[in-house]
Amino acid sequence: MGRLMSTMNLAVVLVAVAVVLFGRFCITDANVVLIGNNVTLSFDDLEASFAPAVKGSGECGVLYMAEPPDACLTLTNQVEQGTNRSSPFVLIVRGGGCSFEDKVRRAQKAGFKAAIIYDNEVSSVLVSMAGNSAGIKIYAVFVSKASGELLKKYTGLTNMELWLIACFENSAWHRIRRERPQASRVREFHGMSKRLVKAMPSLIFTAVLEDNCTSRTCAICLEDYSVGEKLRILPCRHTF
Repeated sequence: MGRLMSTMNLAVVLVAVAVVLFGRFCITDANVVLIGNNVTLSFDDLEASFAPAVKGSGECGVLYMAEPPDACLTLTNQVEQGTNRSSPFVLIVRGGGCSFEDKVRRAQKAGFKAAIIYDNEVSSVLVSMAGNSAGIKIYAVFVSKASGELLKKYTGLTNMELWLIACFENSAWHRIRRERPQASRVREFHGMSKRLVKAMPSLIFTAVLEDNCTSRTCAICLEDYSVGEKLRILPCRHTF
């Protein structure tokens, strides 16, 4: 069934599986999910406080790189009016001397339905974008530099679909919290911060597509992945 279904239907299936497996949703943040023939990637983000919140089934579109990349001038890649193609999204790099609000307004004026702004510096913290909400009608989210650089490789590809959907909580993280002892007198090593982990690129494991992961087993805990589970991509390209 999986190899015959369209990428749009597959995306809906993945979201449904996530709902069943995870059962918990974030209230304010969206999830950026990239879906193609042989790849399914998910990126953590923060929604702009001045843009509409992503709700319901979200929005699906093809991703394009902004011209100029920082969107501090009027975008030269205008969206063609009356097109029947899926909603166009634009990828913008942070910086250039203009505000987040200016970038989003230029993206909206150019006809894009969502703006994905990525950091121009390596940081473990995602920026909460602030601005004046008056007249802003498109979605706007912020992602890390690593996520933005990876997304840039898929810009302009009409066989790739980028989804903005209400985010869900990792089932593995929920399981760790549930099984972790509530009281312990032993000083623990906490490892990487949650913010640093969230800044890593991720993918959604599914048996429907041939994921670009090294195996079906976690390289850290040695447990098999579950369909619909979000996996983090380490610098060594292993997933966990």
